[in-house]
Amino acid sequence: MINTAVMLAGGKGTRLRPLTYTTPKPLLPVGNLPIMDHILSLLHLHGFKKIVIAVNYLAEKIINHLVAKWVDTDLEIVAPLIHPADTADAVRKLSNYIDEDFIVTMGDVITNINLRSFADHHEKNGTLASIALIEVPSLRDFGAVLVDQNGYIYHFLEKPDLQEMYVTSIAFAMLSTRRVNLFANLANSGFYAFKHEILDILEENPHLMDFGKHVFPWLLENGYRISGWYASDAYWVDVGRPATFLRANFDLLDGYAEPLKPYGKAVDGNFFGENVELRHGATIIPPVALGDNVEIDGGAVIGPYAVVGSDTFIGKQTKIRNSVIIGKTTILENVLVENSILAKNILVENDTVIKENSVIGDGVVIRRGSVLGPGATVYISQR
Repeated sequence: MINTAVMLAGGKGTRLRPLTYTTPKPLLPVGNLPIMDHILSLLHLHGFKKIVIAVNYLAEKIINHLVAKWVDTDLEIVAPLIHPADTADAVRKLSNYIDEDFIVTMGDVITNINLRSFADHHEKNGTLASIALIEVPSLRDFGAVLVDQNGYIYHFLEKPDLQEMYVTSIAFAMLSTRRVNLFANLANSGFYAFKHEILDILEENPHLMDFGKHVFPWLLENGYRISGWYASDAYWVDVGRPATFLRANFDLLDGYAEPLKPYGKAVDGNFFGENVELRHGATIIPPVALGDNVEIDGGAVIGPYAVVGSDTFIGKQTKIRNSVIIGKTTILENVLVENSILAKNILVENDTVIKENSVIGDGVVIRRGSVLGPGATVYISQR
């Protein structure tokens, strides 16, 4: 049985700036829990024992979090600081910590994929590599794969447009003796399983830097079989942009990613942390998640689809809906926040409007009467 998982958690999360200027993407909260905690909990649930975490960008914050949250669990976690060029290079640089067959997970995805079933499939199938595949509405932002009737991956396309996907699929179907799946939009989920032998291949071929772009095509060209495992009915979202960050938070509120769920005690469709104070006249419209030490003044309306992080105060007559407040923030009176993301340590003064896909970075002060949005991005320069 495979007991080792490698988590890739070193990326800069540039598409989520300004949120990631001060917080590494794996520590951004979804449902008031860091993304990487959801993945670690999933690995623990499915019986993995050793987790090797590749850290690089803002590594100290990730390591401090692991020590504070996970050191007293029965998981063996090691988190070496490395400086990889890409995903495969990260695994190459972690090879001294891997002593058996293993799976690879992303540290910036929310999913409920059954990772034990995936690992068992890989062992039973006997291929050098396996990829967990997901079906997506469009392949524009994903690495696409063609799979034959036996579940073996036949060809890779890196973020193809519609015409490229169609022409390639038809060509392989006409030239091949194997039936190719032409109808499902099967994409690379970023979750892999490998025999230990892959580490020798990576060491002997230092030019192989990225799994999707380099390693898997190289394996096919050199006669290795790659198994595709279809993660049917699994929830999966890449938390790589503000829109998908919001979506992941709201989907967790709706229960789409069970057994993953928001932090706190479930009460009437909401999730409440400790020491939540709802003053007289405050209104909660489910679904809502409130972290620890959240204080909501009278006349405020929170929800639907609001996630408010710990140590946050929300003043009278303020409305928060379809938004995420990451935490340690003060929002004063008669403020409207909708369809937006606020980071930490923010002060929003009275009579302010923040709306429609706005993102506010750490430590910002929004002055009284400001109107931000649609699409406003406000942050303190990191230079």
